[in-house]
Amino acid sequence: MRKYLIVLFLFAAHTQALLAQLAGTPPNGPVSMSLGGVSSPIGNSWSIFNNPAGLAYLNGADAIFGYQTIFDYSPFNTVTAAVNYPTEFATASFGVYRFGDELFNSAMASLGLAKKIGIMSLGIKADYLQYNIDGFGKKAVFVAEMGGIATLTPHLTFGMHLYNFTQAVISDATGEKVPVIIRLSMKYKAAENLALYLEGEKDIDLDADVKFGLAYAIIEALELRTGFSTTTNRMTFGAGFNVKQFTIDYGLRSNPSLGATHNFGLTYRFTR
Repeated sequence: MRKYLIVLFLFAAHTQALLAQLAGTPPNGPVSMSLGGVSSPIGNSWSIFNNPAGLAYLNGADAIFGYQTIFDYSPFNTVTAAVNYPTEFATASFGVYRFGDELFNSAMASLGLAKKIGIMSLGIKADYLQYNIDGFGKKAVFVAEMGGIATLTPHLTFGMHLYNFTQAVISDATGEKVPVIIRLSMKYKAAENLALYLEGEKDIDLDADVKFGLAYAIIEALELRTGFSTTTNRMTFGAGFNVKQFTIDYGLRSNPSLGATHNFGLTYRFTR
C-alpha cells in the first residue's frame, strides 16, 4: 500500500526541489533555497553542493551539516554533510548527501577543488552518484561538474556552473540520463548590507528557470533572505545567524496545496 501512496504522491508533487532530488541533483542548502534557488554566484561553505568555484572564497576550515524535509514526509527527507579545507594551493572539500528511504534513495559523495586566480575563482568537482530502488537493485554513475565566479567590481559578481558536463547515463537500455544543467548568474551588492541576485538555469531537457534573490543584513550577525523562482512560481524565505564559531541557516519554500519545504543548516568553523 505504501508503494502506491508514494507513486501517487510523486505524480502530485510538481516542485523543483523534489524532482531534482529524484533525479540525483544535490540539494542547494538553506542559503540558496532562501534566495529562490540562486546558487552559482555565491561563495560559502555550501558551495560543494552548488558551484564548486565558491569554495575559493573560504578563509578557514569548517564543517557543515544540513537537513531538508519536503512536505513533512519522511521518505523525501535529505541529509547532507561536508568538510571544507583551504590550503595555500587551493580549497579542497568533501561532501555527502542521502535522499529517500529504504524503498527508494539516492546518495552522492563529492570531492571538490577550487582556486582563486586574479578576479576569477575556478572550481571542479567529481561526484559518485548511486541510486537504490527496492526490488530493482542499485546503479552507480560518475558525474563531473565545473564552475567559475568572476568579481568584476566590489559590487558586481558573475557566476557560471555546469552540472554533469560529462552527460552521465543512468541506464543505457532506457536512455535515462543524469540531468545536464547550466546556470548563469549575477550578484549585485547595492549596499554594504544589501545584495541582489539573478540567475538563469537551464536543464537541457526542461524549460528554463529564472530565479531572483535578495539578502539584507539587519546586523552583522543576522541576515534575512527572500527569493522567487519562475518554475516553481513560489516565494522563498530564510535567515542566517552567526554566533561565535557557528552559523545557523534556514530556508523555506511554501506550497499551500502540498506543504512546505524546510532546509536547515549548521556550519562550524574550526578557527575564529
